[in-house]
Amino acid sequence: MAKQPPRQLEGFFARLGKHDEHPWEPLPWEGVSNKVLFSDPVTGFTIELARVEQGAAFPAHYHTTMQTLFLVSGRLRSPDDTIEPGTFNVIPAGELHGPFEAEEESVQFKVFSSLPVYILTDGATYIYKRDGRTIAAGRLDFARELAGANFVHD
Repeated sequence: MAKQPPRQLEGFFARLGKHDEHPWEPLPWEGVSNKVLFSDPVTGFTIELARVEQGAAFPAHYHTTMQTLFLVSGRLRSPDDTIEPGTFNVIPAGELHGPFEAEEESVQFKVFSSLPVYILTDGATYIYKRDGRTIAAGRLDFARELAGANFVHD
């Protein structure tokens, strides 16, 4: 049974207790889903689990916020290396990362410093609702011209 959040967390999105009791939400990419565990409606600070099914790929993308990633299980291959369980990474805001292809089903623990926004290299943009479901947010033309540059720091 899902645990109720304490009174002090009223207004926050919080899924406490065993995560197996909460459904995976499909992301816009085949075989990729997430489960938001906590979201602050004011700052957008978000904690989630993300799952990539074996053979599926999380496309190359940018975020407008810093992201941390800890691989809980599985193996992900990126153009630069293979990510194995226990690997922790910090991805700065504006940094291109991915694609990540799952050599086996992979579960990641992620923290975003504000509301997650995905900007794909073709400019397609998706934004999270507070429970982790995504909505298409249009196309940002500047992304096609970045050629991998960090749009915040470069």
